[in-house]
Amino acid sequence: MIGILVALLMAMICILVHSEAVALVQNIGDRLSGARMSLLVTWGGLLSAHVVEVWLYAIAYWVCAAAGVGSLIGVNSAVDYGYFSAVVYTTLGFGDIVPDEGLQLLAGSEALVGLCLIAWSATATYGHHTSRRVEEQERHELGVV
Repeated sequence: MIGILVALLMAMICILVHSEAVALVQNIGDRLSGARMSLLVTWGGLLSAHVVEVWLYAIAYWVCAAAGVGSLIGVNSAVDYGYFSAVVYTTLGFGDIVPDEGLQLLAGSEALVGLCLIAWSATATYGHHTSRRVEEQERHELGVV
């Protein structure tokens, strides 16, 4: 039961973080004049959001392990929690660190959340920069600089 609650809480927190990051980078990107700079800011900001989300999950694994909810078999240091979280979030799945039954649901939900948030980043970036190009092209055709 605790695993379900932690998984839901983490999903909501990461969705909120990502939503704010997408809004922020699009707002900043709209203020920049160059398309390349806007794209760099967008990708830099969204990549930073993904790193934060990975570490939020790493902290959740560490807290759950410290509270006795479950453990990660193969963890030797605090950095291993971040490594495991990055591997799960990106759905890479090496298998050198494995969650026991107390953390399996959290790991599974992290993979789903990570996949969705990575797709969201790609979609937001493509949509934002496509609409920006259309607006620039329309301004150019109208002679507005």
